[in-house]
Amino acid sequence: MTKKLNAQKQRFVEEYLKDVNATQAAIRAGYTARSAHVRGHKLLQDAEVAAAIKVAQAARSKRTEVTVDRVLTELAAIGFADMGDYLTLDASETTVRLDWSNLPPGATKIIQEITQEEHTGGRGHDTGQVRRTKFKLYSKLDAIDKMMRHLGMFTDKLKIEGSLLDDFSPHELAALVSALRAAGFGGSSRSGDVTRH
Repeated sequence: MTKKLNAQKQRFVEEYLKDVNATQAAIRAGYTARSAHVRGHKLLQDAEVAAAIKVAQAARSKRTEVTVDRVLTELAAIGFADMGDYLTLDASETTVRLDWSNLPPGATKIIQEITQEEHTGGRGHDTGQVRRTKFKLYSKLDAIDKMMRHLGMFTDKLKIEGSLLDDFSPHELAALVSALRAAGFGGSSRSGDVTRH
């Protein structure tokens, strides 16, 4: 059985569950903004806090019936959507038309936006009302990015391993780390972003 958390740690757990942002949760729980980043990280490392977060997440998942599998299934529907499911070519294969008659199950839930515009078009006897329908699906790249991150297919941290680093002096290693950070690798200047093993 886990020890009862003090009020501020319990508040951190509750706030963390809102957006899974340790820094913001620490601020909302009453820690100073100046130390919130470090404090949030340390709280996540605290075994009792981590256990309380897991228990609360499991309870929420059961209560809402939102599971990791269900979320991944929704992301997969977006990530692997095929625009061809919504369109057909006319007989001359020159005009693309919306065709909603044979959509696969669940295809409508990945539509982000539908707009219709009407205007008068054509000339002379061909003048008439023209209706244009536009639709937009949710971002495939965002969905695939989220799935890949969840599945551990890539990370944002650069990890350098092996004996190659043994050939560099501390000064050369510092220059290499600076060059990597300048190129966009390794994130902030905190220690541990680029690690040596």
